Amino acid sequence: MSISKLTTCKQQLAIFVVVWVLSIPVAEGMFRLVGDRPSASLGGLFVPFGDGSYKMAPSIDTEDAWSAGRFTVHTDQLGLRCDEARRLAVKPGGHVDVLFLGDSQGYGNGVSFEESVAGGVAELAFQAGIHCANASVGGHSARNQLELARWLHDTEGIAVSNYVLLVTPLMVQYADSYSRASVGEDGRLYDDPHNIIRARVRIWIKTHCVVYDRVRDAIRNLGIGVRPSDDVPSVLRLYGAGDPESIVRDKYVALLKQLKSFAEQQRANVRLVYLPLTVEVDFAAMRDAAVKRGVAVDPSLPYRICSAAAAELNIPVTDLRPVVEQLHARGDPLRLKGDFHYDRDLSRACAASIWNDLKNELHNRGAAESDQQGVTKMSL
Repeated sequence: MSISKLTTCKQQLAIFVVVWVLSIPVAEGMFRLVGDRPSASLGGLFVPFGDGSYKMAPSIDTEDAWSAGRFTVHTDQLGLRCDEARRLAVKPGGHVDVLFLGDSQGYGNGVSFEESVAGGVAELAFQAGIHCANASVGGHSARNQLELARWLHDTEGIAVSNYVLLVTPLMVQYADSYSRASVGEDGRLYDDPHNIIRARVRIWIKTHCVVYDRVRDAIRNLGIGVRPSDDVPSVLRLYGAGDPESIVRDKYVALLKQLKSFAEQQRANVRLVYLPLTVEVDFAAMRDAAVKRGVAVDPSLPYRICSAAAAELNIPVTDLRPVVEQLHARGDPLRLKGDFHYDRDLSRACAASIWNDLKNELHNRGAAESDQQGVTKMSL
């Protein structure tokens, strides 16, 4: 290439860059004019808690914008996720009929409270006069959640009649783990201390520029920067590439014994709800990836461990795999765009299934208690 042609190319590139840079404020103004606003990126949502862990801060109203859309997060006085009007809020010293424990799937990453699994159940139960609350926190293990449940009971005086553990394959595989993360002054989580500066620069841009989310979504929709294969090793570990089944089961039984003992001290009941990863209903790609790595995987492994451990301790289990399979057969996308978490439709369907089991159980238990009280009065 001649010097003149190279100079022309540089000039054209420079013109392109200048035009692109100048277009940013114009695009920013136009997006804001039609009602777009920068995302809060879940600012102020977390506070330190426990042994290097974290929980959600009390009385927070924040939001975020993902590729799947904008969603809000509201918390009550105890830092439990609730509805915006706080009809379902829990106050110190209060009583809760059903308290959900879980990780990001139970919390409802990427969707608003009423669109999440636990939030959907809470809304349905509210109509029947039953108070459900959600203690789930994204990134928490079952041990983190048990610690939070103890704090709610011992420190805040919360009385609970039923504990419902929303079990994901991660909670089964890592039953003895404990999640830790640094909470910044902005109330956000920072897992890697070496990338805090870069993370804060990205958050500043996201919370000040509408264009950020638009450009990010456009790039992701083109498939640029999206690397699904990066998640394959960690997902395979959940279905057979990790510790032997017997070891995982023993650890999970030990965890459930702690939860059941804690509940029995309060004369409360325990139920498990299995929330599968959506890959379980379309497992061919994972199986192929496992074959290439020389490992054997089984999509039913996490549920098999969960149900066996629950049966050993006489704990009832609700299996949501049929719900996921039904929506998959219908052609629904099941999960959020570019994310493993349930989308709004699947979350609502799961909520309806859980509520169906819960309301029947609560009704039958109430009838049995009434009969027992009648027998007692007759004997007196």
